[in-house]
Amino acid sequence: MKLPRFVRRIGKRAVKAVPLLRRHILTSTDYKVLDGVEAARHAAASSDGWLAARTVARQERAYQALIADMKHGKPRLDFTVAAEAVAATGIASPRLLDVGCGSGYYSEVFADLVSAGVNYAGIDYSDAMIACARSNYPSVTFEVADATRLPYPDNAFDIVFNGVSLMHIVDHQAAIREAARVAGRYCILHTVPVFDDHQTTYLSKYAYGAPVVEIVFGKRELMSLCRDAGLRLQRAWPCIPYDVSEVTGHRSRTETYLFSKDTAR
Repeated sequence: MKLPRFVRRIGKRAVKAVPLLRRHILTSTDYKVLDGVEAARHAAASSDGWLAARTVARQERAYQALIADMKHGKPRLDFTVAAEAVAATGIASPRLLDVGCGSGYYSEVFADLVSAGVNYAGIDYSDAMIACARSNYPSVTFEVADATRLPYPDNAFDIVFNGVSLMHIVDHQAAIREAARVAGRYCILHTVPVFDDHQTTYLSKYAYGAPVVEIVFGKRELMSLCRDAGLRLQRAWPCIPYDVSEVTGHRSRTETYLFSKDTAR
């Protein structure tokens, strides 16, 4: 039985008012602006965040629900945008590395939504995430690795795909350089939170009940970093809504970017 609207409103207010409840129930909560990159490094080093098995389990439940919706013909916007970005490269069955793959769900997204499929491999710095990914998709290659020091030779993959992990990597400059190095032809930065009118900002928050660090990028700064890494923007897509203006005072959104590699460098 569906509860009356006013009852649901009261319930939501009660959840948001109690820290333990909102962190247990809500996906993202308790945002705070951090005082620069050093504060972000300290916060990241002080938290097990994405390394914790309980965080992995909560994220896994959330994404399995989204995968089920996709299987029923209702993929979320970020899934369809990711598939469109891969298809826009024009490469049939590309070798694709998913950096920050989590529990490996994008291997299933690409298998379902990219007509020719991809030759997929995934890496994540979290042992717990990779253990979950290997359990979910035993025929897929997954490795524990650091996005800022990828264990692959230059040009090892046709596409390097960073799906929502760049926003959690404090040393994102190195992650972009490594993605460009390992990519033979294209890099995709997917569902990246950006400001049009504000500088890159570091935040702390609770994600799936765990404290993590998050970055919302000044778009000009991000594009400059990508150019310096030898990447040329080919196309951008608006992606799922993500506005942190209540905390930062500046409106944000997410975009997905397809970059080609500057082979002249």
